Amino acid sequence: MSAPDVPSAVAEGADRPVPGTGAEDDAVAFCHDLLRIDTSNYGDDDGPGERSAAEYVATVLTEAGLDVELIEPRRGRTTVMARWAGRDPTRSGLLVHAHTDVVPAEPGDWRHHPFSGELADGCLWGRGAVDMKYFVAQVLAVVGARQREERPPARDVVLAFVAD
Repeated sequence: MSAPDVPSAVAEGADRPVPGTGAEDDAVAFCHDLLRIDTSNYGDDDGPGERSAAEYVATVLTEAGLDVELIEPRRGRTTVMARWAGRDPTRSGLLVHAHTDVVPAEPGDWRHHPFSGELADGCLWGRGAVDMKYFVAQVLAVVGARQREERPPARDVVLAFVAD
């Protein structure tokens, strides 16, 4: 079986995928960046926290034209909230959420460093590539693409990127 097609803005061995050439390429670039942020959750607030990931997500959403709020009940445990205005405010809203923390990973147990976001074998490698930073990246890419195309959702969408 051959490796899957890699989006055009990503080249094998590239330091970083390039966003801005379409939603698929944006999703890969966002996922790469998020995978490089260590958001390990050890269950006792000893990890690096989600603040850096939250600031990254907030920047992407702000650049897409959304107002964001950062909520931090404990140092480093930061959640991003945003409301994406829909065409019909009389319709009930929709909540889309994802978490930005990951289970701790020992680099020695990985073929590719768990916080490298390395592109190899047609895949992005890193802790969170399957659960759940990839989903955060996909949502960011969809919001950005639809905002650029001036295609708001049918109803308001509340976006919550939460710390655990």
